[in-house]
Amino acid sequence: MKACFPLIFIACFLLPCAPLLAQDSPPAEAASLEQSVSEVTIRAPIIEQIDNTIRATGGVLFRQSTIRVTASEVSYDTASRTGKLKDIMFTTCEGVHPDYRFEARELTLLGGDRVRVRGASFYLGRLKVLTLPTLVFRAGGRGSGRNMFPRPSYDKDDGFGLAQEFRLSDTDRFRALADLAFKSKRGLEGQIEYEYGLDGTLAPLPGRFLPYEAQQSSAPVMPMIPIMERSGQRSSETIARLRQFGRFSLKQRTYDIRNTGLLVFRQPELGLTYIAPHVDLAETELDPQLRLYPQIATTWGRYKETPGQERFTSRIGVNLAMTANLLPLGRNAAIQPIVMYGVSSYGNDSSYRTWGYGIDASRLFSSGAIATARYIKRNDSGRSPFLFDTVDIFREFQGAFQVPIGRHIVGFVAGLNVDTGKVYDWEALYGYRTDCLAAWVTWHSRLQRFSFDAAIINL
Repeated sequence: MKACFPLIFIACFLLPCAPLLAQDSPPAEAASLEQSVSEVTIRAPIIEQIDNTIRATGGVLFRQSTIRVTASEVSYDTASRTGKLKDIMFTTCEGVHPDYRFEARELTLLGGDRVRVRGASFYLGRLKVLTLPTLVFRAGGRGSGRNMFPRPSYDKDDGFGLAQEFRLSDTDRFRALADLAFKSKRGLEGQIEYEYGLDGTLAPLPGRFLPYEAQQSSAPVMPMIPIMERSGQRSSETIARLRQFGRFSLKQRTYDIRNTGLLVFRQPELGLTYIAPHVDLAETELDPQLRLYPQIATTWGRYKETPGQERFTSRIGVNLAMTANLLPLGRNAAIQPIVMYGVSSYGNDSSYRTWGYGIDASRLFSSGAIATARYIKRNDSGRSPFLFDTVDIFREFQGAFQVPIGRHIVGFVAGLNVDTGKVYDWEALYGYRTDCLAAWVTWHSRLQRFSFDAAIINL
């Protein structure tokens, strides 16, 4: 998707405005007949069904899960759950005047929650943001549609930038993405990655994770994805815990503590990760947003970094993170100890180990606010040819909070290097959300980085 990012930024402040609905679609109240099949409801003045096909004309309201579409004509196959709608207005907003909408000549339901629109125009409030000849995406209430829009940013090392994610393939169990970015100081960057769920779907697990980077130093991150709706899990859905993944990156930023401009090339990186169920020894049925998951991951790849290791070197790594909820503090509070271990072997016959321990405390409030505090002690031994692969901070304290205020949300997170007694990094967030759309801006102090992002909720 291509767009002028200042328009998107301005549009997020226009969300309360009342946009016009598609002019070709009469209001839903004019409908007099209704047909419901499974999760689909069709309402229109004229409806007929022949075998498995439902046809409706004359100002149609089509609903499937969280999707709301008005159209001049609908043809829907109840057996394959595919169909075609003409002259449409598409949204997941519940209000009469949606905060966002797609208007298009034609919308095709491809099955498996995949949707294709042709001749599509995207609106935020009254503002027409962009027009596309065709667009394919998934829809059906599986969570938030993040990274659908261009992401503008600025930082001291990259200058002005614009990033966009493209979905090359997207099914319940397999996903392939290309994330490309153009930076005024560095040119084109990006990576292609895929993920496959070996034992279930790729629906997101609620809760928090300890990424591989936590074993070196963890650039402060917000306690949860900013202003996102909790992802719904279907009753019949088994979420994959064993996942195979691969990456091929071109000039990917590492945001290393010692060298913020460090670039790493993964060509390729292949791996397997297992996310274990949350361990709740206190038996308190902890809120999913507070849960930390034990994880184990193994990877193989060819890497180089700039500046530093200018030739590709192979690396095999195994990383383990173990955590559990031990104290009976109730559903909305937890203290969870952490143990981490990692070992890497390189093509130049060197090896490197990291191990550490820590404790994570978190609290969820009735208002929806969340606060977390974490202490981590790291150790290492051996030698690595890569800077991105080694410990940056040996003792770290990190604190974070997010507070919703009506439709607004503010967040702050900071990391303290205990050995130097200095805050090495902090980030602030402000966001705004409605029932179907969210937008937020962040400022990252160490990188002097300003960024804007937006997401469709309940997509």
